[in-house]
Amino acid sequence: MKELDHILRLWANVKAAGESAVLATVVWTRGSSYRSPGAHLLVTRNGRRAGSVSGGCLEDDLVKKAWWLTENGPTIRRYDTTADGEISTAEYGLGCNGTIDVLLERVTPAKASFLDLVRDVRAHRRSAAAGRLIEPRSSAGQILTIGLNGSVLDNIADPALAMALEDHARAAIAAGQSRHVSLDNAQAFIETLLPAVRLVVFGAGDDAVPLTEVAKYLGWQVFVFDGRAHYATVEKFPLADVVSVRRSGDAVASIDAWTVAVIMNHSYSQDLEVLKELSSIPVRYLGVLGPRKRTIQLLADAGLDESSLAPALHSPMGLDIGAEGPEQVALAVVAEIQAALHARQGGRLREHPGPIHPRDLNKAEYAAGRIHSIACA
Repeated sequence: MKELDHILRLWANVKAAGESAVLATVVWTRGSSYRSPGAHLLVTRNGRRAGSVSGGCLEDDLVKKAWWLTENGPTIRRYDTTADGEISTAEYGLGCNGTIDVLLERVTPAKASFLDLVRDVRAHRRSAAAGRLIEPRSSAGQILTIGLNGSVLDNIADPALAMALEDHARAAIAAGQSRHVSLDNAQAFIETLLPAVRLVVFGAGDDAVPLTEVAKYLGWQVFVFDGRAHYATVEKFPLADVVSVRRSGDAVASIDAWTVAVIMNHSYSQDLEVLKELSSIPVRYLGVLGPRKRTIQLLADAGLDESSLAPALHSPMGLDIGAEGPEQVALAVVAEIQAALHARQGGRLREHPGPIHPRDLNKAEYAAGRIHSIACA
C-alpha cells in the first residue's frame, strides 16, 4: 500500500534526526468504519504526519493529542460515533456510526521497531507478523513480532501468553491474513505484514504506460519487459521499478508469491513465449490483452489447457466499465487485479449482499472466547 511508503519515508527522516514519533494503529472496529484494523498513521512531535486511520476526520485530533496521550506509555484511544457514543459527530465530521479503537505507541530510533520490520518486509519481499495485545487495556501495546527469518521478539510480561500469541502469529503468516484472536484473559490483534504487490507487465507498448502509472499510484512494484529494445526504455516508463529487454527466463525470475502479471506485447510470438513460461509457475492474476478467441488460440499453440491456469487467467482482462483508450483500460485492469487479490467479483457495492467488510462480532462474545479467531480483510 502506498501509504506505507509515505510512513516509512517520514520515519526515515525522523530517525535520521534522532527524534521519536507516535504510531497510531487501528486495532478494532465495530459497526461502520472507513478503515479496517491494520491502518496506520505516523505523527511527529511537530505535527508532520503520514498515513491515515480514517477518512481524514480523526487525524487532526490525533495530531493534537498523540503526544500527551502517550506520555505514560502505549494507550488505546476509542472513537465511538454510534447513537449512544460519547463523541459528537458534528465535532469530528464522522458519519460512520461505528466505534474505532486506535492504539497509540511511541517509536524511537534507539531500538528496532515495528516500522523497521515493515521496511524489511518491503525491501526483502518476505512476510512477517506483529501481534499486539489490546485487552486488557493495562497490557495494550505489549507486542510480539516474528521477523523475516522466523525470529521472535516480544515485550509481553506473561511467557505463556507470549507462546500462545506466537502460535497464532505463525498461523496468521501461513494464512497471509491479519486476525483478531482471543487468548486466556486477553485479546490481541495480529497484523500480517506482506510485501507490496508486484505487477509484471510483458509488453512495453504505449498502452502499458498508463497501466504502470496507475499501479505505482497504488504503491505496487512494477516490472516492464519487452523483447524490443526500442520499446523497453526507462524514458518511456520513468515510474517503473524495472524496465528491461526480455530474455528467456525473465518471467520466472521476476515472479514471487505476491506477483500479478499481464501479457500485452501486441506481438503474437512474444505473447506465446511468455504464456509458455508463465504456465510453469503460479501467479495470483494473469491477464491477457485482446479478445478471448485470440487467447484460446494462444493456449492451443502453447499446448495448454485453460483449466490449468484457472482461476488466475483473465481474458479479456479488465472489469466491464465501458473502457475506451489506454487510460481507461488501465483503470479497468488494475481494478480487476485489486478485486482478484481480495477474492471479490468487482460488482456494484450497492448490490453487494450483506456488509462490505467482514461482519462485526459482539465484543462480549469475543472476549468470552466463543469466537477463537477472525480474519481481517
